[in-house]
Amino acid sequence: SNLLIPLLLVPLLVLGLPLALEGLVDRERGGGVELAVQGWGEVPMELRTLLHLRGLQAVAVDDAGEAVASDRFSVGLGWPGATLEAPGAPRSEVAIYLKEGNLRSELHASGLRSALLSYRELRVQQRLRAVGVDPAVLEPFALQSVDVSLASERGGGVLAFLIPLFIVVWTLSGGQMAAIDATAGEKERGTLEVLLVAPVRRTEVVLGKFLAVTTFGLMAALMAILGFVVAAMLLRDQLAPRFGIDAELISGALGGELSITPVALLILVVSSLLLAMLIAALLMSLALFARSFKEAQSYIAPLSLVVVLPAFALQLRDLIGEIPGAAWIPIFNAMLLIDDAVKGTVDASSALRTFAALLLAVLLLLLFAARNFHREDVLFRSTS
Repeated sequence: SNLLIPLLLVPLLVLGLPLALEGLVDRERGGGVELAVQGWGEVPMELRTLLHLRGLQAVAVDDAGEAVASDRFSVGLGWPGATLEAPGAPRSEVAIYLKEGNLRSELHASGLRSALLSYRELRVQQRLRAVGVDPAVLEPFALQSVDVSLASERGGGVLAFLIPLFIVVWTLSGGQMAAIDATAGEKERGTLEVLLVAPVRRTEVVLGKFLAVTTFGLMAALMAILGFVVAAMLLRDQLAPRFGIDAELISGALGGELSITPVALLILVVSSLLLAMLIAALLMSLALFARSFKEAQSYIAPLSLVVVLPAFALQLRDLIGEIPGAAWIPIFNAMLLIDDAVKGTVDASSALRTFAALLLAVLLLLLFAARNFHREDVLFRSTS
């Protein structure tokens, strides 16, 4: 489960959502949507054609707002009448009736809004030509977006922040069961006493359990990353044509074009390893105080929130800006460094500070765990 669950679950999450949305959108748009129209008799033929092309089947009603409010229709149109088309007529308002917060209603309203905007643009062009004015006069300049980001930054994709998140979450998830079983679990089963009377030093026992927990956590994180890469490749090569979207756009959004230099790869590996070591030492230090397996789980449960909150800050990193001293904050500093490694923007001094901070935190937690392994009141707390 430690290897297969992240490998299978991550692709399901990455691929399942767009597939589900594609099916829902196709069902709603392909099956024809009934549109409540107030003033249907005055709706011009051009707009009727645009509505039909977007799968909107007009139904004449006396009050479109009431029809949508009563859930008889998901969206409605209030047409102001023939005065809208009269030369020199005052500006009129066309009403779109929907229920905000209702996904179905908002989806259908977006199709209606698109049709109305297309019709409005058509009427503007017709009126300008009628008075001898070129419609291009309304566009005095054209806009051009020039992407100056590095190739590595573009290759990371807008969802590249998921990579450090996956590493942290699955390291925690993969290591916690091993950490609990190696500490509180052995207490509850009564096997810890047998282990302590064996001809090995207690420090060696701590290191052995620590390495085991680190291995479990790191393997789970690697499987999650592999699942993410597989999902990005499948979405780019297999599903993008079905969506009718440029494969390069899909690939870029999900980080399917990652190009990591050997130096960045080394930094990524070392950061993940130190992060797995830190989480393993933290899990063991907490679980060691528990009297039972369930009690240890209650101690460790809040850690999920501790690692998820930095992920939100990581997602908003461009807006928040650089946080002073972030390289010295354990876990968060590793996530920042992994994100930099993925995007190819690693700073050597920041990487060294992060490595030093993580290593120091690991050593302190290991010393704390080793010290508690010499305390009988911690090792043999009564479960009663």
